[in-house]
Amino acid sequence: MGTLMKTPLLALAMLAFTLSPARAADPTGEAMAATCAGCHGTQGRLGTVEFMPLAGLPEAEFVRAMTDFRTGKRLSTLMGHVARGFSDREVRAMARYFASIK
Repeated sequence: MGTLMKTPLLALAMLAFTLSPARAADPTGEAMAATCAGCHGTQGRLGTVEFMPLAGLPEAEFVRAMTDFRTGKRLSTLMGHVARGFSDREVRAMARYFASIK
């Protein structure tokens, strides 16, 4: 069982941050990527196999995954909720940020 599933309070905290109106004041990819750090690691590098690394992920692949989570095409217990908390512009900004990390 993944770490996130063992800590439902962490999941709720991450979701609350994702949906927070304060986040919208700083729509930079790096600032929004902090939301992902709880599961995917700082700068998208967790170093475990439990969660997909986001560092270096091509922009189109990140956008497609987030879109698929948002629409339900790609199933997840948490990512659908997280993805729906971001606008298309924010998803593209995060995609650029993660793609820029080597």
